[in-house]
Amino acid sequence: MVGSGTEIAMGVLEEGYKESMKVKEAKDLVTRSIKSAISRDAMSGDGIDFLIVTKDGLTEETIKF
Repeated sequence: MVGSGTEIAMGVLEEGYKESMKVKEAKDLVTRSIKSAISRDAMSGDGIDFLIVTKDGLTEETIKF
């Protein structure tokens, strides 16, 4: 993660991360962290591009706010 909102987003990620998280839980955590950064720093963007890698393969998803 790089950019002007990195410190804010990383704080949320570090606080909420658990090694046993399911994909949905991880996506929700990432979404919360990015929304938190955006709400405090308008230069942080307006969405998220996910590339999810699992044992079953790759999926891509974009979320716009």
